[in-house]
Amino acid sequence: MCDYSLESFARRDAKTGDQLRTEKIGGYGSVGLVALDAPQVAVCLRPGTRLIVSGIPARLQKAWNVGEVSIATFAQREPVGIMTLWRRNGEHRDGVRFDGAYHQFVLFQEFPVGMEVSVEMIPGVPQETIQDKVRPVLESA
Repeated sequence: MCDYSLESFARRDAKTGDQLRTEKIGGYGSVGLVALDAPQVAVCLRPGTRLIVSGIPARLQKAWNVGEVSIATFAQREPVGIMTLWRRNGEHRDGVRFDGAYHQFVLFQEFPVGMEVSVEMIPGVPQETIQDKVRPVLESA
């Protein structure tokens, strides 16, 4: 899913192994994820996608109670207020829940531009095992 603010931009679904970075997308200044080879295309995540977030600045490490490299799970904040029952209110919802004691939720809007995010696992998508990756190489030898 992509934040409502990114719906009018070119976008694609994330793939396991994607190397992404945070970027301001479009003229509205919404922070989202883009692939390194296609910075004009927003990359959308499914809730529950496991990520490795790296390059977290020291001040945010302290605020978020995480290390420079941390494991997180993509999540969406629940809409707030009665008005969201029948219309979108333009609030940002996409973020991550960092692993650890506090499982703190952080919106992507709080991420600085340029932070690196690696997609490790997408729920409902079969994951390749190391054997699956090695078998074709061995068979061709």
